[in-house]
Amino acid sequence: MTLNITKSARRYGYIIWSEKNDKDMKKLLGDFTSVSVIFNGFSVGTKNIDWKYHRISIGWKFTRALPDIISSFVLKRKGEILEVTTK
Repeated sequence: MTLNITKSARRYGYIIWSEKNDKDMKKLLGDFTSVSVIFNGFSVGTKNIDWKYHRISIGWKFTRALPDIISSFVLKRKGEILEVTTK
C-alpha cells in the first residue's frame, strides 16, 4: 500500500492516512492495536496504531530527515511487522 507523505506527517513523525484509506489499512493491519515497525531498514520498535485519528507514530527525527523529493510511504506487512519504505 502506498500513502502520500503529508506536510504534517513529515513535521510530526506520523504515517497518516485518510478515512477513505481506512478500509485498505484494516485489510493490511487487521485488528492490531500495535505493530513492530521497520522504517527504511531500521527497527523503530513497537508502535501503537491510532485508528481514531488514522495514524502511526514513527518519530519526527526519521520523517524530518527525509529529502523533499521523497513523497510517499510504501507499507507492507510481514506477520506482526510493518515494513515502511519511502519513494
